[in-house]
Amino acid sequence: MRDDLRQYHDVVVEAWAYIDQKRTHQGVDVSKSRNELLEKITTDTTPQQFAHLLREFAAALKDGHSEVFFDTKTEPLPYCWPVGFMLVGNEVIVSNLNWLIENPGIEFGDRLIKVNGNAVEELLSSRISQTSASTESARRVLAVDRIHWSDASQVELTFEKPSGVIIRATLDCELGRIDFRYRQQERFCTHKSLDHGITYIRIPSFAWNSEAFSSATTDVERDKALSGAKSEIDNAFATANESSGIILDLRDNGGGFDLLSIYVAQHLVPGNFIYYETERRDSKLIRSLAAYRDLEESTFAVRHAAKPRTWQGFSHFDGEPFSGRLVVLINERCFSSTDNLCAFLQDIRPNTTFVGRATNGGTGEPVVVATLSNCGARIQFCISRVYSPHGRMIEGLGTQPDILVQRDRESIIQGKDLDLEAAMVHLAEH
Repeated sequence: MRDDLRQYHDVVVEAWAYIDQKRTHQGVDVSKSRNELLEKITTDTTPQQFAHLLREFAAALKDGHSEVFFDTKTEPLPYCWPVGFMLVGNEVIVSNLNWLIENPGIEFGDRLIKVNGNAVEELLSSRISQTSASTESARRVLAVDRIHWSDASQVELTFEKPSGVIIRATLDCELGRIDFRYRQQERFCTHKSLDHGITYIRIPSFAWNSEAFSSATTDVERDKALSGAKSEIDNAFATANESSGIILDLRDNGGGFDLLSIYVAQHLVPGNFIYYETERRDSKLIRSLAAYRDLEESTFAVRHAAKPRTWQGFSHFDGEPFSGRLVVLINERCFSSTDNLCAFLQDIRPNTTFVGRATNGGTGEPVVVATLSNCGARIQFCISRVYSPHGRMIEGLGTQPDILVQRDRESIIQGKDLDLEAAMVHLAEH
């Protein structure tokens, strides 16, 4: 175990793109993290406990793409509670009851206050220490998304209702991973007309037709795999041609294909723009990986400006971009290619306002860099830095809202969308 942890540390030092930036701006000290975790390893440490320690090391990088992948036998949290939760302010409230077969009286919006008799903050702190995110605000939100992961087949939960009534429930857990936020994405994006000539466009993810895209061997085939999503983008923005403004809802969009976020950008900004700049770290380890060993020297340690319209083999939007007022709804789960799009729009497009909460602030080139020699866990992190068109670092910073909206428990229970309301008010006033 100690050898594996040292190997993890050495691989990070050699190949992680953000090691210098994270040390300077976010206080990340990978050697200190390694040493602290080494002290926790004893002769009695189980493989499952060691998996927790590896997750702590991954989270300590403060790189949202930093992950450790285990086989199912090593997974330390194999069960899940049948209730999902969300973070609202500083409160953990019930958000999903679809998996609860026999409900003892738990309702949407009830506040979780204890887990197995202990204050929920204790468990949340443990989850936060093992949750990878690029910013602290996102880390807390994502930790609550995973608070229902469990090492036991049963759990006692204590809730406080809005009325102040306290209820306790002992629940059987499910074996396997439940993602309570998952919704089947039947369409890439949706759109509708709102009052005052405003068009609302919702894009929940930039991932689409991933299996076909991954199996494609040429850029033409990759573009074909994304053609359906591009058609939906075309249709949505065509509807908005005569709009007084667009509300582009990117909340909860955890990323996907940059090719699709770029296609959205082409509907909003004219010309052969620079979408971002990338710089891949150069190291013997990275060059030894199958995907990189045959690349030219110029692909390493050199900053490259991405001009998408020069890319051959991909279709590009050739119509007139929308130049009117744009409001982008964002929150802490906006990540990766979504962070890239937000940074691009903030730098390049005037007449754009961001509403909601700051994005996760994570982007790069995530790669499974190594397999730990003894436990077999695979480790992933970013090997490239990404900069906005104006040269700003996106990782660890993300996009801050121009109009900050803080949600509250009452509005969630009532089904109010405070972000959308704020966007509508802003467009009506400007």
